[in-house]
This record gives sequence, C-alpha cells and structure tokens, in this order.
Amino acid sequence: MQQKSIFIIESYEQLKVISDPLRTKMLMLLVEQPHTGHMLAQELNLSRAKILYHLRELEKHQIIKLVRKEERGGNILKFYQAVAKGFIPADNLLSYVEAKEATRQSYLEVIDRAKTRVLTAPDKSFELNSSNVEEWPKLSIQKEVKVSKDKFLEFTRKYRELLDELEKDTDLEQQNYYIMTTAFQIEEPIFKNKP
Repeated sequence: MQQKSIFIIESYEQLKVISDPLRTKMLMLLVEQPHTGHMLAQELNLSRAKILYHLRELEKHQIIKLVRKEERGGNILKFYQAVAKGFIPADNLLSYVEAKEATRQSYLEVIDRAKTRVLTAPDKSFELNSSNVEEWPKLSIQKEVKVSKDKFLEFTRKYRELLDELEKDTDLEQQNYYIMTTAFQIEEPIFKNKP
C-alpha cells in the first residue's frame, strides 16, 4: 500500500477517533510500518483484546488499512498500516477541542518517538570528532524566537523546502539520519535574553 503524505480528516467521528491518546500512540507506530495487533500489544504492553478494539475503530473510520495477511503456524496474521504519514483536520473541524487535543497528542508522540530513537541509536551517533560543531554529523538545537507570524510561516516554508531538497540527494555514500522538529507558539520564553 502506498501511504499518502497527508490525510485530511473530514468528519467529526474521525477526529474523535484519533484524539484518543492510545490511538495516537498506535497510529504513530502504524505510520512507520505495518503491525499486527499482537505486535502492537507487545510494544505498548497492553492486552491484545484492547488493541484489537482500537484497531477496529481506526479501520472503521479509514485511518488505517489492512495491508497484508500472512499465515504462520496455522494462524492468519493481519498487518495494518496508517493510510497516510500525517493527519490534518479539515477547516470545518479546526474549532473543535478534539482537533487541538489530537494535535497536542501528536506532538507529544513525535517527541516520545524521538526519545526512543535517541536511546536506540548506535553509540557512534554521539561520538565527537571535533570541537567545531559545524563539522558534527548531528544536530540538537532548542531555540525560542520572537518574530511575526508571517516571518515564522516564511521560515517553516523554507524549512520544508530544505527537507525536500535533502531527500533528493543522489550521493552514493548516503547514510540514514533521523530529523525531528517541533515548533509552536509559547506565552513566555524560558531562555531569558541577557540585557
């Protein structure tokens, strides 16, 4: 199955389904690769019955799809995958509390997934070969900025273009890199600027 880049959530029922924290966690795993109910139950340390209930809800609302079946030891294994890599509410659903909560939960899951990626990355990922950060094949930055909304939107557009350009690299010596970014408006900065 070819995943869409973005799936527009058209109904309130779909929005409600993905605003559940457990379903968001399951969905993040199903965005990455197909899983069976058993695999999800093991990874999330939950009963298979509970996972299967939530899988049925996600499938019923067309958020996930059955992508293949395999027979192993007389059992039929059903593999499910998210229909898209990202989910966005349609404009008419943006004012619902569930839209805000689904987005917040999605951000939390992305951050949690990033933590897992850091913990499971090979040791060589964190070796330092130079005191010049410009030479490091790694990046970790936190920054709080005060800019206009228009300037911020311009930055996000350029950032997406940079990521697209990065994916078009055809160098034969390619390596895998994990990139995670979150950005959102805050009330007060925690990093105080020196006068």
